[in-house]
Amino acid sequence: MGAATITPSAVILPASVRAGAVLQAVAARDPARAEAYAARYAFKRAEADYAALVAADDIDLVYNALPIHLHAPWSRRALEAGKHVLCEKPFAMNAVEAEGVLAAARASGRRVIEAFHARYHPAMLSLMETVASGAIGALRRVEGRFFITVPERDGAEIRHLPETGGGAFMDLGCYPLGLTLQLLGAEPTSVEAEAVLTARGVDESLTARLGFAGGVEVELSASMGKGLAFDASLRVIGETGEIRYWNPVVPHLGGRLTVMSGDAVRDLHVPRISSYTYQLEAVLGALESGQALPTEGEAILRQQRTLDAIYAAAGLRHLRFPESPPLG
Repeated sequence: MGAATITPSAVILPASVRAGAVLQAVAARDPARAEAYAARYAFKRAEADYAALVAADDIDLVYNALPIHLHAPWSRRALEAGKHVLCEKPFAMNAVEAEGVLAAARASGRRVIEAFHARYHPAMLSLMETVASGAIGALRRVEGRFFITVPERDGAEIRHLPETGGGAFMDLGCYPLGLTLQLLGAEPTSVEAEAVLTARGVDESLTARLGFAGGVEVELSASMGKGLAFDASLRVIGETGEIRYWNPVVPHLGGRLTVMSGDAVRDLHVPRISSYTYQLEAVLGALESGQALPTEGEAILRQQRTLDAIYAAAGLRHLRFPESPPLG
């Protein structure tokens, strides 16, 4: 759903190496673009519009790669039509929308999963297992960041538009936030944040400081300003050591995971298989087996509630609770 630039990496290439996965159909806002996209990437067909896609009888799973403000309404439509949904991050504009989508999933008996691919990469699993093993002692602090320039493209870049769910922390900050919440398995007990805004009023950069039960402190930063080189990292600090995870966003493109405890320093293996490949395998396997996934259900609400709280603390609550757009 949506002829997006992320789709070849996120779904098309992973589907090509997964037995039983078939690229059945694609729909876009522009039918001609959908036709060209279907031909280029060997979909069986293009549908006339999103409504035709979700109504099709031969589709089991819909991948929602639309702009953020259309995630919730079209995920709900797909669920109500009896389809499972893999929805791009962040899942919705706010927690109210997310709750509505999850209610639709329960009512339909179908599953909706956030496409938080970085969570499914073995490097993140290794980080979580290392923390759980006590190798760095009791957890004390987490620091995360994601900086990369996102050009405005003559006003057409959706990440710069308030009405489409734009903002650095929504698009970029959700990565370190999501991984941190997966690691801690809880919501913060305190939230502070400040942002620098673009001329259009979305956050060009935002830093959030979160407090968690047990005294764990978290500081997360995101920026999409001009002149920034790609910079993504996660630092997990314990009482007796720390873990540094470079490029947790796309670890298959040069990620590194280092554990430091006392005088010992060791690098953990970071497979170069795409995190999107691991994600699609996990999703399709779970749909076949019924096994629960870490990026569905309560995990979605935990992240959306925290995003809402961060934007509210930065004085930007209005960005996350705009007037709901019509389907289209």
